[in-house]
Formats: sequence, structure tokens, C-alpha cells
Amino acid sequence: MRNIIISTFIFALFLTGCNSHTPQYRIGVSQCLDDAWRQKMNYEMERELLLHPDMTLSRRIAYGSNELQCAQIDSFIKERVDLLIVSPNEAEQVKPAVTKAYRAGIPVIVADRRVPGDEWTAFIGGDNYKVGQLMAQWVMGKAKEYGVKAKGKPFVVLEVAGLPGSTPATLRHKGMMEGIEVADTKGRIVVESVMGSWYKENAYEVVSAYLENHPLPDVIVAHNDLMAIGAAEAVTRNPSPVTNSPLSIPVMGVDGIHPGLQAIVDGKIECSATYSSRGDMIIDAAARILHKESYVRDTVLETTLVDITAAYPMLKQDEDITRDLETLHIVQTQSESKWKQLRFDRFVLTLFVVFFFILFVITLGYVFIKQRKIQKEIKHDIIPQLEGMQEAILLSKKDEAFAERLRQVVDDYLTDPNLTVEFLGSKLQLSRTQLFRRVKAVAGKGPLDYIRERRLIRADELLRTTDMTIQQVALELCFSSPGYFTKCYKEYFGHLPSVR
Repeated sequence: MRNIIISTFIFALFLTGCNSHTPQYRIGVSQCLDDAWRQKMNYEMERELLLHPDMTLSRRIAYGSNELQCAQIDSFIKERVDLLIVSPNEAEQVKPAVTKAYRAGIPVIVADRRVPGDEWTAFIGGDNYKVGQLMAQWVMGKAKEYGVKAKGKPFVVLEVAGLPGSTPATLRHKGMMEGIEVADTKGRIVVESVMGSWYKENAYEVVSAYLENHPLPDVIVAHNDLMAIGAAEAVTRNPSPVTNSPLSIPVMGVDGIHPGLQAIVDGKIECSATYSSRGDMIIDAAARILHKESYVRDTVLETTLVDITAAYPMLKQDEDITRDLETLHIVQTQSESKWKQLRFDRFVLTLFVVFFFILFVITLGYVFIKQRKIQKEIKHDIIPQLEGMQEAILLSKKDEAFAERLRQVVDDYLTDPNLTVEFLGSKLQLSRTQLFRRVKAVAGKGPLDYIRERRLIRADELLRTTDMTIQQVALELCFSSPGYFTKCYKEYFGHLPSVR
């Protein structure tokens, strides 16, 4: 009897261990803030995590406190997580905690803001100094346009900066100022700064106060999209002291997140510098590190300027991802509920083996049948949904890559009269039918309309930044006649073209 009890107990333990849904690797995530940009990063990480069922995330937020973030990293070290992802609040202040984790043998991926030194495993983030340089380029373009209208007058830039002392705010300001200093040889540009501290409401208040007490700026540059939207609302709600009509001041943001893209489409802000969060890339790097595979140690993400043309397809992709994530959360909740029920049944089973051997024998058949039923439900209901989500995610990535390739090919051949649907199809290696379907899906219009739109945008740029006449621009960009070009230009921009 004693041997039977021991054998049955071992068998029960075997049952409780089989088909376990417990991930093998636990990853700690230390986020400095809970703003929209980092929420996007979190969504991207959750989405990519679907492809890595052996990993789970434990996320903590420091809410802008260096001390709290260091304490949270220390707690992850004590818990011996398998890998740590850190998005630092202030890189220099958080460095000691990151170094401590790295020296404790925990791989550390630094995201967004680079930590000084090299005691980390991988870095994935943007170049905030380059973001500042891109801001300077946009300012210089606006200043050049302004100079045609008001020679001799200073060009005033209102900078809505992020949190004082934070690494992105410091580097973006430095990049912008040095970029302006190099390009503004005549010293006509004046930069005045207010602190929005990364939040829309703060930006609205400080910009409103500025407009009440200072002459109007010519442009506004905000360190993120939310502050850009707050600044734009402040401009709209503060009428001109001269005409008492709503003001119109060009506003630029940074991030290229959903609210910023929507603001560009709605005409609230003019553009945004993309600052990719790439949570999917972070999780992929984590998987490579944990599985002892090769990975890129230092990844600097590209930064580009998003105008209204690029905002439309990016917004559509963003909305598709958000919809997929909502479905994902529903599926994950259903799956977790099933697994919790299954684990509870196994726990009850183990207790019965230890204390009530006879009762365990009676209930064993019932629990085994129920377990098989639950596993069957997961196999036939939950897993197919997850596989469908994975396919949708991969398709979304392919659409994003195709949209970028489409824009590059069209922009490369804007001045080529042979840029036709057939030519574009050959370059993209697609049939005419496939080309129409793919372009319509990512751009919301046909290939010819897309080519004409890109040519009109280039034409507007040439009219603003060169001495070319309307006739020259129309000929350069392969319009059949200046009259046809003027007609297309007015339909797209709402006004006639003019040489500035």
C-alpha cells in the first residue's frame, strides 16, 4: 500500500507539470513614464510577445522619478529576472542602477535614451540630437519662406521643451540650436523657450501665457506631439490682438504617434519628426539574447519628417494595430482564464493525492476528462485565433515596408516622364492588378493619383525653395501643361501656385 501511495503521488506531480503554460523567461520592464509614446512601445512589445510564448513581461512605471526607477530596478535585481529592459528617466542618474544589474549578470536592454558608458547588453533607440537637427532644418525652411515676405525682421521660434534636465529635452534643444547656428549665418533667427514638461496641458498653459505677454512667434517647435497639440490649441484659442481673429502659426511636433498623426491630418499641426518606439524590435532582441543567438548591440533608429501625405497611411496602420491589440487582449484574457482553471484543478488534484488517496482515485477520471476538454478548447478555439493575430501582425509589417518602398521609388522618378503605372509595377515587381490593390491598401488611392500627389508636393517644395517659375516646375515634374499643373495644384492645396 505504501508503494502504491508513493507511485500515485509521483504520477500526480507529473500531471501537474505536463502541458504547463508557465513561460520559461521572466523579463522586467522599467518605464520612466506612462505617456502615449511609451504606451505605444508597450503595445508593440505585447504584440511581438505573441511570437515568443516562452517569455513574460513584468512592467513597472517610475512616473518621472529617478529615485523610484532606481528602486524598481533594484527590486528586479533581487527577484533575479532573466533580462531587464530599461527606458531611463534621466540617463546619468539611472546609470548606477543599470550598471548594478549588468554586473549582477542580468542582460540589460536600454531603450529610447542611451545610458553613458558600455555596461549594458544592447541599446535600441533614436538619436535625440539628430531629432533636434531635423527640427532646425524645418525651422530654416520656414525662415527662408518667411524671409521672402519680411526681409530684415527677426524670425522668432517658440520652443516648447520637455522636462528640464531630461536627456531627450537636452539633446533635442542642443541639436536644434547648433543646427540653427550653423545655417543662420546672418543671425536673424531668435529662439525663445518655455517648458511644457512633456504634457499637453502644461504646453497649453505656458504657450497661452507666452502669447498674452509677448509678440507672436513665427513658428512653434514642440519636443513631442502632445505638447505640439497643446500649443496648437493655445494658438487657436488666443485670437490675434490686431484683428481679433484666430491665429495661424505653423507647429511642429516629435514622435509620430497616433495623436500626432491625427493632428496632422486634422490640420492642427503641420508635421512631426518620427521617433520610433519599436517595442517589437526590443522583444526580438531580448529573445535573441535569452536564446544565446546573435544580436545587434547598438541600434540607432532612423528619424524622418512626417507631413500630411505620410500621415494618412501611417494613421491607417496605427488604427489597424490598435484594433488587433484589442482583439488580442480579449483572446489573451480567455486563454489565461482557461489556464488558471486548469492549474487550479491540478492543484486540487495534488492535495487529494496527499491527504485523501481513496478520494483521489475516484476523482482522477473526472479531472482527467475535464483537463482534456479544456485542452481541446484551447487547441481548437484559442490557438487558431492567436495564429490569425500573428498573421495579421506580419501583414501589417509588410504593408509598412511596402509603403516606404513605394514612396522611395516614386520620389526617385518624379522627374521621369516614363513614370507610369506599368513602369512602377516593374520596379515593384507587381502586376498591374496587384499594384492597384497594394497601393490602394496603403495609400488610400490609385497609383496615378499617388504619383500626381507626390509630384504636387515636390512642386510646392520647388516653388517655395527655388527660383524656378511655375512653367519650369510644371515641365520639370512632367505635367502636360502649366495650365493643367495649375488646375491640379489648386485642387490639392486649395489655392493657386505662386513663386515665393
